[in-house]
Amino acid sequence: MELGSRIAILGRGGTDATPAAKRLAEITGRPIIRIDKHFWPVDRRPQPAAHWAKVQQELDTSERWVLDADLGPFDADEPRLGHPDEVWVLDFSPLTCLIRALQYPEERRDLRVWLFRWRREYLNDELDRLTALAPKVRLRRFTSPAELATTFAELASAHKPATEPA
Repeated sequence: MELGSRIAILGRGGTDATPAAKRLAEITGRPIIRIDKHFWPVDRRPQPAAHWAKVQQELDTSERWVLDADLGPFDADEPRLGHPDEVWVLDFSPLTCLIRALQYPEERRDLRVWLFRWRREYLNDELDRLTALAPKVRLRRFTSPAELATTFAELASAHKPATEPA
């Protein structure tokens, strides 16, 4: 399976996008960029749009990475997620996401509300905008954890180091 050099993994709460990004980074040996680490400070209030756009530009310095992000009301139109050449969308069912999100009781209530609104209110509009801004971006949409696990198994198999002959 051919991969882009800059891969953004997008998912709402409960898709486990962070573990997925870590797994992809582990398989491919790429650095991981955790957007939430830069966007949500300790007090859990979103950064202003101008500051956020600057942060996204600063993250856009490496040629190869895996980026763990989401698409929601706080993302700036440009730069778009560090200008990836491939975007993986974890578009799991709302029920799957809710069951997973309930495992994190410290999350704010608005996360759980956003979890249900994400696909309807953000996902399609943001993907249309991303496609218009960057038509050469490869888009992969995963609709279940099993589908994602299969892709990881294929990648892990393809990226195994060659064994030396005995």
